[in-house]
Order: sequence, then C-alpha cells, then structure tokens
Amino acid sequence: MSDRMDLSGATTSRQPMEEPDSVSGMPVEELIRIARETTARIRNEDRKRLQTEASESRQSIQSGVPHLLQQFFIGKLDLDEELSRRFPNPPLLSSATFEPPPGKRARRGFAQFKAQDESASLNIDLHGIDGTFEADFVYGGMIAAHFTFGAIADTQRKRFLDLIRRRTGTSVLWTAKRWERDYLVVSVHEGFARIYAFGMHQVNAACRLPPEPFRQLTYWLATFWVTDTETTALRKDVVGDVPSW
Repeated sequence: MSDRMDLSGATTSRQPMEEPDSVSGMPVEELIRIARETTARIRNEDRKRLQTEASESRQSIQSGVPHLLQQFFIGKLDLDEELSRRFPNPPLLSSATFEPPPGKRARRGFAQFKAQDESASLNIDLHGIDGTFEADFVYGGMIAAHFTFGAIADTQRKRFLDLIRRRTGTSVLWTAKRWERDYLVVSVHEGFARIYAFGMHQVNAACRLPPEPFRQLTYWLATFWVTDTETTALRKDVVGDVPSW
C-alpha cells in the first residue's frame, strides 16, 4: 500500500514539461527573429568594412573589381549567401595536424586539414612572421589548386585574426593589391568556417572546417603573426571586443 502511495506521490509531483514552441520562456519565433536581425546587422557591418578596405587601395570599386565583389560592395547581394550558392557542398575537413603545434613558433610552419576519407585536403605552408603563406586545395590526391598570399600588412593580419574569431561573420584576407592578387574569404557561422580562395588566374576553391580545427588554425596563425602577449589574448573569446567598421 505504501509503495502505491509513493508512486502516486511521485507522479503528482512531476514538473510540467516546457512548451516545445518556447525556450526559457521566450517564443521560438522571437529567438529566430533576433538571430536573423543580428546576422543581418553583422553582414551589413562586414560589407561596410570591406568596402572601406577596398577603397584604401585607391582603386574605384566600380572599375577593375570582380563583379561578385562589386555587387556586394554596393549592397546588391549577400556575399555569404552567394558563395554558398556557388559552392553548395565543399568538403568538410575534420582532421587537423600542425607543425609546429599551435602555441609553438618556428621559422616555417605547415598545417594540413583532411576529410575523413582523405578524398580532399587543405595544406598551408607558412613562411616566417611576415604574413607570407601558400595554400593548396587538394582533391583526390591528384589535382591541386595552388594559391600564394604574401606581403600582408601587420595591422591587416591582426584585424583578420580578430574578425575570424567571431561566432558569425565574413572576413577577407588580402594584400594591398586586393583582388589583383590571390585572396581568401572566410565565412563563419556558429564556429563552423567556410574558406574560399580566389586566384588571379580565375582558379577558385573552397572547403569547410568544424569549430575545433578552425579554432586551432586561428591560434596557430596568431603564434606566427602577433606578439606573445597578443597571442595569449587571442585565445580568449573576443566577440565582444571586435570593432565595428
């Protein structure tokens, strides 16, 4: 009898389940709206910042710039959405190795990211601390798209590292020659990164990195590109410290 009473009491003391259409009391629709507004704000800030960077090269964004970037600069398209449409399913590279490991500095560095079945990989050769590096997007162990990035200003590298550590946002790493040389576009969504490389000879490539390998990449780059004090700071979450451009 007492066992039944205990069971009955346990049943009546159950807490009501949280409504499936709300999270912590806030309607899911409201959370979605806030997330979309935040993403739209970040993308608009990225567009203005990149437009400013392009104008710093003293070249008109109406002449010489690739059509995709031109449309983005004038607000005709969303760069992240357009790149996702043009590269609908780039390989996910979930395995990462670094020489030297993140946190160690050397004269040269090598990083490799591979798909689980090793059908695709990204190889990065880093030359010293001046920002010069090369990247090979390899497919099938047979075909590779090669890109060279060099003479990237110190301030540009540091700003790039700050920006790509955001949970969401689009950043570009390029030299003072902008689109006249090879450049990278990095788009991050909740820690997942899409890396796009654009070459001056009309050769382009793309891949995806999960949050942990991408986090390790940012720290590894910072070890070469910034001072020890700044490298330590980059290990922390800097989302709230990113400047608006």
